[in-house]
Amino acid sequence: MTHSNLGQEKTSFWKDINSTRLFVVIQGTIGGLAGMLHGINEILLGNKPAAKLVFDYATGAFTIFPTYLSSGIAVVCLGLALMVWTIGFIHRKNGPAIFLVISILLFLAGGGIAQVAFFLIAWGVSTRINQPPDWWKSDSSRNSRKRLAGAWLAFFSGGYLFLFIGIAMWLIFTPPGALFQTHRSEYLICWASLLMGFILQILTIISGFAREIERQQRRKIYALSH
Repeated sequence: MTHSNLGQEKTSFWKDINSTRLFVVIQGTIGGLAGMLHGINEILLGNKPAAKLVFDYATGAFTIFPTYLSSGIAVVCLGLALMVWTIGFIHRKNGPAIFLVISILLFLAGGGIAQVAFFLIAWGVSTRINQPPDWWKSDSSRNSRKRLAGAWLAFFSGGYLFLFIGIAMWLIFTPPGALFQTHRSEYLICWASLLMGFILQILTIISGFAREIERQQRRKIYALSH
């Protein structure tokens, strides 16, 4: 690789982007938006007593708040806070811890149950934003690491495509309160899409760690050459 090519690679946005942080930012943003949708639904139900501490089919969640209105307002605020924190501060020292606290509060306020798994994954990955696992750094895994790093974009795009399909099915065809018996096909497509998206997200995380190590090594080579 020539000196000029190293300089071009250093200034390339796509090659220099932090794969792990990008994944966490998108994950947190989607989680915040999904929570806000629950909150808006709860606000529209009005100042009525909420089904506290039990699953409520009218909202697809449970809440510690006494009314749907108070629950919805809290959820919208927490969903927005989660998005802002994820985009602007998740990479900082205490970023993952605060992300987890906001996610737990969003869940307790009535932000939904389905996205809990995704919150936990995003939190776990956020703790490794600048520190990919050491076991990827050995010379013996270099070829596998390069192949996985090259597949990152396919896993990344495919994962969110299937998640989009699953979420769209949930919002449009299987809203809270829809019975499985009368929406069997829609539920199966929704769950299958979410499951495929979840599997591809795991592969996105693994390949993202590999890509991040490759990115860090390029940066070291560039620094040594200058």
